[in-house]
Amino acid sequence: MARLYYHRLPESWRKENKLDFLSDNSLSTVDWQRLIPNQKHTWRRTDTEDEFDSFLPIGSKEAKRAKPDQAETIFKTYSSGVKTNRDAHVYDFSVSTLSKRMRRTVEVYNTEVDRFSRQTPKPDVDNFVNYDLLKWDGTLKAYLKNGNYGTYDLNRLRDSLYRPFTIKRVYFDSQFINGVYLQHYFFPDEQSEAENRIIITSDIAYRANVFSTLISRIIPEQHLCASSDGHQCFPFYTYDEDGSNRRENITDWALGQFRRHYKDPAIAKWDVFYYVYGLLHHPGYRERYALDLKRNLPRIPFAPVATKSPPDTSGGDLEGGGFWAFSKAGQQLAGLHLNYESADRYELDWGSARKPVSYRVEKMLPKGKVDSAEGSYKIYHSLKYNDTLTLHGIPERAFAYRLGNRSALDWIVDQYRVKTDKRSGITHDPNGYSDDPQYILKLIERVITVSLRTVDIVEELSKLPFRDDSKDD
Repeated sequence: MARLYYHRLPESWRKENKLDFLSDNSLSTVDWQRLIPNQKHTWRRTDTEDEFDSFLPIGSKEAKRAKPDQAETIFKTYSSGVKTNRDAHVYDFSVSTLSKRMRRTVEVYNTEVDRFSRQTPKPDVDNFVNYDLLKWDGTLKAYLKNGNYGTYDLNRLRDSLYRPFTIKRVYFDSQFINGVYLQHYFFPDEQSEAENRIIITSDIAYRANVFSTLISRIIPEQHLCASSDGHQCFPFYTYDEDGSNRRENITDWALGQFRRHYKDPAIAKWDVFYYVYGLLHHPGYRERYALDLKRNLPRIPFAPVATKSPPDTSGGDLEGGGFWAFSKAGQQLAGLHLNYESADRYELDWGSARKPVSYRVEKMLPKGKVDSAEGSYKIYHSLKYNDTLTLHGIPERAFAYRLGNRSALDWIVDQYRVKTDKRSGITHDPNGYSDDPQYILKLIERVITVSLRTVDIVEELSKLPFRDDSKDD
Protein backbone atom coordinates (compact mmCIF):
# COMPACT_ATOMS: atom_id res chain seq x y z
CA MET A 1 0.00 0.00 0.00
CA ALA A 2 1.34 3.45 -0.94
CA ARG A 3 2.26 5.81 1.87
CA LEU A 4 2.90 9.55 1.82
CA TYR A 5 5.49 11.27 4.03
CA TYR A 6 6.16 14.94 4.57
CA HIS A 7 8.85 17.22 6.00
CA ARG A 8 8.39 20.95 6.32
CA LEU A 9 11.15 23.55 6.08
CA PRO A 10 10.81 27.04 7.59
CA GLU A 11 8.54 29.31 5.55
CA SER A 12 11.12 32.10 5.70
CA TRP A 13 13.69 30.02 3.82
CA ARG A 14 14.58 31.14 0.32
CA LYS A 15 15.43 28.84 -2.57
CA GLU A 16 19.14 28.97 -1.69
CA ASN A 17 18.48 27.81 1.88
CA LYS A 18 16.47 24.85 0.63
CA LEU A 19 19.13 23.83 -1.90
CA ASP A 20 21.80 24.03 0.81
CA PHE A 21 19.66 21.83 3.03
CA LEU A 22 19.31 19.22 0.31
CA SER A 23 23.02 19.27 -0.49
CA ASP A 24 24.09 18.98 3.16
CA ASN A 25 21.63 16.29 4.23
CA SER A 26 20.83 12.81 3.12
CA LEU A 27 17.09 12.34 2.66
CA SER A 28 17.40 9.18 4.72
CA THR A 29 18.19 11.26 7.81
CA VAL A 30 15.20 13.59 7.47
CA ASP A 31 12.58 13.32 10.23
CA TRP A 32 9.66 12.40 7.99
CA GLN A 33 6.05 12.73 9.12
CA ARG A 34 3.58 10.26 7.72
CA LEU A 35 0.43 11.84 6.33
CA ILE A 36 -2.93 10.14 6.80
CA PRO A 37 -5.89 11.76 5.02
CA ASN A 38 -9.10 12.60 6.82
CA GLN A 39 -12.63 11.82 5.63
CA LYS A 40 -12.50 14.80 3.29
CA HIS A 41 -9.37 13.33 1.65
CA THR A 42 -7.22 16.16 3.00
CA TRP A 43 -3.66 14.92 3.49
CA ARG A 44 -2.23 17.73 5.60
CA ARG A 45 -4.47 17.85 8.63
CA THR A 46 -4.44 20.78 11.04
CA ASP A 47 -4.03 20.43 14.80
CA THR A 48 -7.36 22.23 15.24
CA GLU A 49 -9.32 20.30 12.63
CA ASP A 50 -11.48 18.22 14.99
CA GLU A 51 -12.09 21.21 17.22
CA PHE A 52 -13.11 23.40 14.27
CA ASP A 53 -15.44 20.70 12.95
CA SER A 54 -17.28 20.62 16.29
CA PHE A 55 -18.49 24.22 15.87
CA LEU A 56 -21.76 25.28 14.23
CA PRO A 57 -21.48 25.35 10.42
CA ILE A 58 -22.25 28.75 8.95
CA GLY A 59 -23.63 27.07 5.83
CA SER A 60 -23.27 23.97 3.67
CA LYS A 61 -24.24 22.66 0.26
CA GLU A 62 -26.31 19.95 1.96
CA ALA A 63 -28.31 22.55 3.89
CA LYS A 64 -28.97 24.46 0.68
CA ARG A 65 -30.65 21.37 -0.76
CA ALA A 66 -32.49 20.43 2.44
CA LYS A 67 -35.99 21.47 3.41
CA PRO A 68 -36.05 24.57 5.64
CA ASP A 69 -36.88 22.59 8.81
CA GLN A 70 -34.09 20.07 8.11
CA ALA A 71 -31.15 22.45 7.57
CA GLU A 72 -28.65 22.14 10.43
CA THR A 73 -26.57 25.22 9.69
CA ILE A 74 -26.74 28.82 10.86
CA PHE A 75 -27.74 30.12 7.42
CA LYS A 76 -30.04 28.11 5.17
CA THR A 77 -28.47 29.34 1.96
CA TYR A 78 -25.59 31.49 0.73
CA SER A 79 -24.05 32.61 -2.54
CA SER A 80 -21.06 34.14 -4.23
CA GLY A 81 -21.16 37.80 -5.18
CA VAL A 82 -21.85 38.64 -8.82
CA LYS A 83 -19.29 37.85 -11.51
CA THR A 84 -19.83 39.87 -14.68
CA ASN A 85 -16.89 38.90 -16.94
CA ARG A 86 -17.26 42.42 -18.37
CA ASP A 87 -16.80 44.82 -15.45
CA ALA A 88 -15.75 47.70 -17.69
CA HIS A 89 -19.08 47.52 -19.54
CA VAL A 90 -21.63 46.88 -16.78
CA TYR A 91 -20.11 48.88 -13.89
CA ASP A 92 -19.53 52.59 -13.51
CA PHE A 93 -19.33 55.25 -10.83
CA SER A 94 -21.83 57.41 -12.73
CA VAL A 95 -25.40 56.22 -13.20
CA SER A 96 -25.91 58.43 -16.27
CA THR A 97 -22.68 57.22 -17.91
CA LEU A 98 -23.60 53.59 -17.23
CA SER A 99 -27.11 54.11 -18.58
CA LYS A 100 -25.81 55.52 -21.88
CA ARG A 101 -23.20 52.78 -22.22
CA MET A 102 -25.66 49.97 -21.57
CA ARG A 103 -28.12 51.38 -24.10
CA ARG A 104 -25.32 51.20 -26.69
CA THR A 105 -24.24 47.76 -25.48
CA VAL A 106 -27.74 46.37 -25.89
CA GLU A 107 -27.99 47.87 -29.37
CA VAL A 108 -24.62 46.40 -30.40
CA TYR A 109 -25.61 42.99 -29.05
CA ASN A 110 -28.99 43.03 -30.79
CA THR A 111 -27.31 43.96 -34.07
CA GLU A 112 -25.13 40.87 -33.69
CA VAL A 113 -28.24 38.74 -33.03
CA ASP A 114 -29.74 40.06 -36.28
CA ARG A 115 -26.56 39.40 -38.21
CA PHE A 116 -26.29 35.85 -36.82
CA SER A 117 -29.96 35.06 -37.54
CA ARG A 118 -29.42 35.79 -41.26
CA GLN A 119 -26.59 33.28 -41.58
CA THR A 120 -27.32 29.98 -43.36
CA PRO A 121 -25.95 27.58 -42.35
CA LYS A 122 -25.25 28.86 -38.85
CA PRO A 123 -21.54 29.59 -38.34
CA ASP A 124 -19.46 28.79 -35.28
CA VAL A 125 -20.37 31.47 -32.74
CA ASP A 126 -16.82 31.81 -31.39
CA ASN A 127 -15.52 32.82 -34.81
CA PHE A 128 -18.60 34.83 -35.79
CA VAL A 129 -18.95 37.53 -33.13
CA ASN A 130 -17.09 40.82 -33.35
CA TYR A 131 -14.80 41.03 -30.33
CA ASP A 132 -13.92 44.67 -31.06
CA LEU A 133 -17.48 45.77 -30.36
CA LEU A 134 -18.27 43.84 -27.19
CA LYS A 135 -16.66 41.55 -24.65
CA TRP A 136 -18.16 38.13 -25.23
CA ASP A 137 -18.27 35.15 -22.90
CA GLY A 138 -20.03 31.78 -23.02
CA THR A 139 -23.19 33.13 -21.40
CA LEU A 140 -23.71 35.97 -23.88
CA LYS A 141 -22.80 33.76 -26.85
CA ALA A 142 -25.44 31.23 -25.77
CA TYR A 143 -28.09 33.98 -25.68
CA LEU A 144 -27.05 35.10 -29.16
CA LYS A 145 -27.05 31.55 -30.53
CA ASN A 146 -30.61 31.07 -29.24
CA GLY A 147 -31.75 34.31 -30.84
CA ASN A 148 -32.47 36.06 -27.51
CA TYR A 149 -32.60 39.82 -27.92
CA GLY A 150 -31.59 42.16 -25.11
CA THR A 151 -33.81 44.87 -23.65
CA TYR A 152 -32.56 47.95 -21.83
CA ASP A 153 -34.38 48.47 -18.52
CA LEU A 154 -33.67 51.49 -16.33
CA ASN A 155 -34.75 49.53 -13.25
CA ARG A 156 -31.77 47.21 -13.68
CA LEU A 157 -29.38 50.01 -12.73
CA ARG A 158 -28.53 49.11 -9.15
CA ASP A 159 -25.96 50.00 -6.50
CA SER A 160 -23.21 47.45 -5.92
CA LEU A 161 -20.44 47.16 -3.34
CA TYR A 162 -17.62 46.70 -5.83
CA ARG A 163 -14.72 46.88 -3.37
CA PRO A 164 -14.59 47.75 0.35
CA PHE A 165 -16.25 51.14 0.88
CA THR A 166 -16.50 51.61 -2.89
CA ILE A 167 -19.96 51.75 -4.44
CA LYS A 168 -20.39 51.50 -8.19
CA ARG A 169 -23.54 51.24 -10.25
CA VAL A 170 -24.10 47.91 -11.95
CA TYR A 171 -26.45 46.87 -14.73
CA PHE A 172 -27.98 43.91 -12.92
CA ASP A 173 -29.15 41.74 -15.81
CA SER A 174 -28.41 38.01 -16.01
CA GLN A 175 -28.11 38.27 -19.80
CA PHE A 176 -25.17 40.66 -19.61
CA ILE A 177 -23.67 39.34 -16.36
CA ASN A 178 -21.93 35.99 -16.44
CA GLY A 179 -23.10 34.93 -12.97
CA VAL A 180 -25.66 36.61 -10.71
CA TYR A 181 -25.74 33.41 -8.62
CA LEU A 182 -28.37 33.91 -5.88
CA GLN A 183 -28.02 37.68 -5.52
CA HIS A 184 -31.38 38.26 -7.24
CA TYR A 185 -32.95 36.37 -4.32
CA PHE A 186 -31.04 38.45 -1.75
CA PHE A 187 -31.51 41.89 -3.35
CA PRO A 188 -34.30 41.57 -5.92
CA ASP A 189 -35.24 45.25 -5.71
CA GLU A 190 -34.46 48.51 -3.93
CA GLN A 191 -36.91 47.69 -1.12
CA SER A 192 -34.77 44.69 -0.16
CA GLU A 193 -31.76 47.00 0.16
CA ALA A 194 -33.59 48.92 2.88
CA GLU A 195 -34.18 45.85 5.06
CA ASN A 196 -31.73 43.08 4.17
CA ARG A 197 -28.10 42.62 5.25
CA ILE A 198 -25.48 40.10 4.16
CA ILE A 199 -22.29 38.96 5.88
CA ILE A 200 -19.54 38.48 3.30
CA THR A 201 -16.56 36.22 4.03
CA SER A 202 -13.47 34.97 2.22
CA ASP A 203 -14.26 31.83 0.27
CA ILE A 204 -12.53 28.48 0.60
CA ALA A 205 -8.91 28.48 -0.68
CA TYR A 206 -8.52 32.25 -0.44
CA ARG A 207 -4.99 33.41 -1.17
CA ALA A 208 -4.88 36.75 0.60
CA ASN A 209 -2.80 36.95 3.76
CA VAL A 210 -5.81 37.99 5.82
CA PHE A 211 -9.22 36.34 6.20
CA SER A 212 -11.82 39.01 5.45
CA THR A 213 -15.38 39.70 6.41
CA LEU A 214 -17.57 42.67 5.59
CA ILE A 215 -21.28 43.47 5.74
CA SER A 216 -23.39 44.96 2.95
CA ARG A 217 -26.91 46.12 2.21
CA ILE A 218 -26.38 46.07 -1.56
CA ILE A 219 -25.23 43.58 -4.22
CA PRO A 220 -21.53 42.73 -3.76
CA GLU A 221 -18.99 41.88 -6.44
CA GLN A 222 -17.48 38.40 -6.28
CA HIS A 223 -13.90 39.56 -5.60
CA LEU A 224 -14.89 42.18 -3.04
CA CYS A 225 -11.83 42.10 -0.76
CA ALA A 226 -9.23 40.58 -3.09
CA SER A 227 -9.03 40.61 -6.87
CA SER A 228 -7.83 37.00 -6.92
CA ASP A 229 -10.20 35.54 -4.31
CA GLY A 230 -13.90 34.78 -4.32
CA HIS A 231 -16.24 35.57 -1.44
CA GLN A 232 -19.42 34.02 -0.07
CA CYS A 233 -22.47 35.98 1.11
CA PHE A 234 -24.79 34.97 3.97
CA PRO A 235 -28.02 37.03 3.97
CA PHE A 236 -30.47 37.60 6.80
CA TYR A 237 -33.44 37.54 4.42
CA THR A 238 -34.14 35.83 1.11
CA TYR A 239 -36.97 36.66 -1.31
CA ASP A 240 -38.67 35.44 -4.42
CA GLU A 241 -37.23 36.92 -7.60
CA ASP A 242 -40.01 39.53 -7.78
CA GLY A 243 -39.23 40.77 -4.25
CA SER A 244 -42.17 39.04 -2.57
CA ASN A 245 -42.27 36.27 0.05
CA ARG A 246 -39.57 37.60 2.37
CA ARG A 247 -38.27 34.91 4.74
CA GLU A 248 -35.57 34.70 7.38
CA ASN A 249 -32.43 32.83 6.32
CA ILE A 250 -31.12 32.03 9.80
CA THR A 251 -32.54 28.62 10.59
CA ASP A 252 -34.80 27.72 13.48
CA TRP A 253 -32.28 24.97 14.22
CA ALA A 254 -29.51 27.55 14.76
CA LEU A 255 -31.70 29.78 16.93
CA GLY A 256 -32.58 26.76 19.07
CA GLN A 257 -28.90 25.86 19.43
CA PHE A 258 -28.03 29.30 20.78
CA ARG A 259 -31.04 29.56 23.07
CA ARG A 260 -30.43 26.12 24.59
CA HIS A 261 -26.69 26.62 25.02
CA TYR A 262 -27.05 29.99 26.75
CA LYS A 263 -30.39 29.15 28.42
CA ASP A 264 -31.68 32.46 27.11
CA PRO A 265 -35.02 32.59 25.25
CA ALA A 266 -34.50 36.32 24.62
CA ILE A 267 -31.95 35.59 21.89
CA ALA A 268 -33.42 36.46 18.48
CA LYS A 269 -32.23 35.75 14.96
CA TRP A 270 -30.84 39.27 14.44
CA ASP A 271 -28.81 38.75 17.63
CA VAL A 272 -27.36 35.55 16.16
CA PHE A 273 -26.59 37.39 12.90
CA TYR A 274 -24.57 40.06 14.70
CA TYR A 275 -22.93 37.44 16.96
CA VAL A 276 -21.54 35.75 13.83
CA TYR A 277 -20.28 39.06 12.45
CA GLY A 278 -18.62 39.94 15.73
CA LEU A 279 -16.98 36.56 16.21
CA LEU A 280 -15.57 36.52 12.67
CA HIS A 281 -13.59 39.66 13.60
CA HIS A 282 -11.97 38.06 16.67
CA PRO A 283 -8.17 38.02 16.08
CA GLY A 284 -7.71 34.86 18.14
CA TYR A 285 -10.35 33.01 16.15
CA ARG A 286 -8.76 34.02 12.85
CA GLU A 287 -5.27 33.11 13.99
CA ARG A 288 -6.11 29.78 15.58
CA TYR A 289 -8.16 28.52 12.65
CA ALA A 290 -6.25 30.20 9.81
CA LEU A 291 -5.65 26.94 7.93
CA ASP A 292 -9.14 25.61 8.66
CA LEU A 293 -10.67 28.78 7.20
CA LYS A 294 -8.72 28.26 3.99
CA ARG A 295 -10.19 24.78 3.63
CA ASN A 296 -13.74 25.29 4.85
CA LEU A 297 -16.46 27.84 5.23
CA PRO A 298 -16.34 29.38 8.72
CA ARG A 299 -17.70 27.40 11.64
CA ILE A 300 -18.91 29.31 14.68
CA PRO A 301 -18.08 28.35 18.28
CA PHE A 302 -20.12 29.21 21.35
CA ALA A 303 -18.32 31.89 23.33
CA PRO A 304 -18.03 31.02 27.04
CA VAL A 305 -20.98 32.09 29.19
CA ALA A 306 -20.58 35.68 30.32
CA THR A 307 -18.97 36.40 33.67
CA LYS A 308 -21.02 39.60 33.99
CA SER A 309 -24.49 40.76 33.06
CA PRO A 310 -25.11 41.30 29.34
CA PRO A 311 -23.46 44.55 28.20
CA ASP A 312 -25.61 47.60 27.67
CA THR A 313 -26.16 47.82 23.90
CA SER A 314 -25.78 51.60 24.00
CA GLY A 315 -22.28 51.61 25.52
CA GLY A 316 -18.85 50.51 24.40
CA ASP A 317 -17.93 48.08 27.18
CA LEU A 318 -17.74 44.41 26.17
CA GLU A 319 -16.32 43.24 29.49
CA GLY A 320 -17.55 39.87 30.65
CA GLY A 321 -17.74 38.28 27.21
CA GLY A 322 -20.37 35.75 26.30
CA PHE A 323 -22.99 35.75 23.58
CA TRP A 324 -24.26 39.26 24.12
CA ALA A 325 -20.79 40.84 24.10
CA PHE A 326 -20.04 39.32 20.68
CA SER A 327 -23.49 40.18 19.36
CA LYS A 328 -23.10 43.75 20.55
CA ALA A 329 -19.64 44.04 18.99
CA GLY A 330 -21.03 42.68 15.72
CA GLN A 331 -23.82 45.23 15.77
CA GLN A 332 -21.36 48.06 16.42
CA LEU A 333 -19.11 46.91 13.60
CA ALA A 334 -22.07 46.53 11.26
CA GLY A 335 -23.19 50.07 12.00
CA LEU A 336 -19.72 51.41 11.17
CA HIS A 337 -19.26 49.39 7.99
CA LEU A 338 -22.75 49.96 6.61
CA ASN A 339 -22.95 53.67 7.36
CA TYR A 340 -19.42 54.69 6.44
CA GLU A 341 -20.62 57.46 4.12
CA SER A 342 -22.12 59.30 7.10
CA ALA A 343 -19.33 58.55 9.62
CA ASP A 344 -17.60 61.39 11.44
CA ARG A 345 -14.66 62.75 9.51
CA TYR A 346 -11.15 62.37 10.90
CA GLU A 347 -9.65 65.83 10.52
CA LEU A 348 -6.67 65.76 8.16
CA ASP A 349 -4.53 68.71 7.14
CA TRP A 350 -5.50 69.59 3.58
CA GLY A 351 -2.21 71.12 2.47
CA SER A 352 -2.72 73.30 -0.60
CA ALA A 353 0.22 73.42 -3.00
CA ARG A 354 -1.23 76.14 -5.20
CA LYS A 355 -4.39 78.08 -5.99
CA PRO A 356 -7.01 77.54 -7.17
CA VAL A 357 -7.54 74.26 -5.33
CA SER A 358 -8.94 71.39 -7.38
CA TYR A 359 -10.96 68.56 -5.87
CA ARG A 360 -10.71 66.33 -8.91
CA VAL A 361 -8.75 63.11 -8.47
CA GLU A 362 -6.75 61.32 -11.17
CA LYS A 363 -4.55 58.98 -9.12
CA MET A 364 -3.68 59.46 -5.47
CA LEU A 365 -0.10 58.80 -4.39
CA PRO A 366 1.02 57.83 -0.86
CA LYS A 367 3.87 59.93 0.50
CA GLY A 368 6.53 58.73 2.92
CA LYS A 369 5.53 55.06 2.78
CA VAL A 370 7.17 53.05 5.58
CA ASP A 371 6.77 49.79 7.44
CA SER A 372 4.41 49.76 10.40
CA ALA A 373 5.68 49.07 13.89
CA GLU A 374 4.47 45.48 13.55
CA GLY A 375 6.07 45.10 10.13
CA SER A 376 3.06 43.24 8.72
CA TYR A 377 1.60 46.05 6.63
CA LYS A 378 2.56 49.39 5.08
CA ILE A 379 1.62 52.82 6.36
CA TYR A 380 2.05 56.37 5.16
CA HIS A 381 1.40 59.67 6.89
CA SER A 382 0.57 61.77 3.83
CA LEU A 383 -1.36 61.28 0.63
CA LYS A 384 -0.94 63.36 -2.52
CA TYR A 385 -4.53 63.82 -3.65
CA ASN A 386 -3.69 65.79 -6.79
CA ASP A 387 -1.25 68.49 -7.87
CA THR A 388 -2.99 71.09 -5.71
CA LEU A 389 -3.73 69.09 -2.53
CA THR A 390 -1.83 66.77 -0.20
CA LEU A 391 -3.45 65.26 2.88
CA HIS A 392 -1.26 65.19 5.99
CA GLY A 393 -1.65 63.61 9.42
CA ILE A 394 -2.91 60.11 8.55
CA PRO A 395 -2.67 58.03 11.74
CA GLU A 396 -0.68 54.79 11.56
CA ARG A 397 -3.33 52.97 13.55
CA ALA A 398 -5.83 53.34 10.70
CA PHE A 399 -3.81 50.95 8.52
CA ALA A 400 -4.32 48.09 10.97
CA TYR A 401 -7.86 47.54 9.64
CA ARG A 402 -7.30 45.33 6.64
CA LEU A 403 -9.56 43.54 4.19
CA GLY A 404 -7.59 41.04 2.14
CA ASN A 405 -4.08 42.33 1.52
CA ARG A 406 -5.04 46.00 1.71
CA SER A 407 -6.04 48.34 4.48
CA ALA A 408 -9.45 49.98 4.17
CA LEU A 409 -7.74 53.27 3.29
CA ASP A 410 -5.61 51.59 0.63
CA TRP A 411 -8.77 50.27 -1.01
CA ILE A 412 -9.96 53.87 -1.39
CA VAL A 413 -6.62 54.94 -2.90
CA ASP A 414 -6.70 51.95 -5.25
CA GLN A 415 -10.29 52.31 -6.45
CA TYR A 416 -10.87 56.07 -6.54
CA ARG A 417 -8.72 56.84 -9.56
CA VAL A 418 -9.43 57.44 -13.22
CA LYS A 419 -8.81 54.16 -14.99
CA THR A 420 -9.14 53.16 -18.64
CA ASP A 421 -9.72 49.55 -19.60
CA LYS A 422 -7.09 48.66 -22.20
CA ARG A 423 -9.24 46.24 -24.17
CA SER A 424 -12.43 48.26 -24.50
CA GLY A 425 -11.06 51.77 -24.08
CA ILE A 426 -13.80 52.45 -21.50
CA THR A 427 -12.81 54.92 -18.78
CA HIS A 428 -14.18 54.78 -15.23
CA ASP A 429 -14.05 58.16 -13.49
CA PRO A 430 -14.78 58.23 -9.72
CA ASN A 431 -15.34 61.98 -9.85
CA GLY A 432 -18.73 61.23 -11.37
CA TYR A 433 -20.04 59.30 -8.37
CA SER A 434 -21.30 62.24 -6.31
CA ASP A 435 -22.54 65.78 -6.90
CA ASP A 436 -20.37 66.85 -3.96
CA PRO A 437 -16.95 67.80 -5.45
CA GLN A 438 -15.32 67.01 -2.08
CA TYR A 439 -16.93 63.58 -1.72
CA ILE A 440 -13.70 61.56 -2.17
CA LEU A 441 -11.75 63.81 0.19
CA LYS A 442 -14.43 63.46 2.84
CA LEU A 443 -14.65 59.72 2.18
CA ILE A 444 -10.95 59.35 3.01
CA GLU A 445 -11.49 61.07 6.36
CA ARG A 446 -14.61 58.98 7.07
CA VAL A 447 -12.91 55.68 6.24
CA ILE A 448 -10.08 56.64 8.59
CA THR A 449 -12.65 57.10 11.35
CA VAL A 450 -14.28 53.77 10.49
CA SER A 451 -10.86 52.09 10.52
CA LEU A 452 -9.86 53.53 13.89
CA ARG A 453 -13.14 52.57 15.55
CA THR A 454 -13.02 49.10 14.00
CA VAL A 455 -9.52 48.58 15.39
CA ASP A 456 -10.76 49.70 18.83
CA ILE A 457 -13.65 47.24 18.82
CA VAL A 458 -11.47 44.39 17.53
CA GLU A 459 -8.96 45.08 20.30
CA GLU A 460 -11.77 44.83 22.87
CA LEU A 461 -12.91 41.60 21.26
CA SER A 462 -9.38 40.18 21.42
CA LYS A 463 -9.56 40.32 25.23
CA LEU A 464 -12.59 38.01 25.27
CA PRO A 465 -12.44 34.21 25.09
CA PHE A 466 -14.18 32.97 21.96
CA ARG A 467 -14.40 29.28 22.91
CA ASP A 468 -14.84 27.40 26.16
CA ASP A 469 -11.16 26.69 26.78
CA SER A 470 -9.53 29.66 25.06
CA LYS A 471 -8.49 31.10 28.41
CA ASP A 472 -5.81 28.40 28.47
CA ASP A 473 -4.16 29.60 25.25
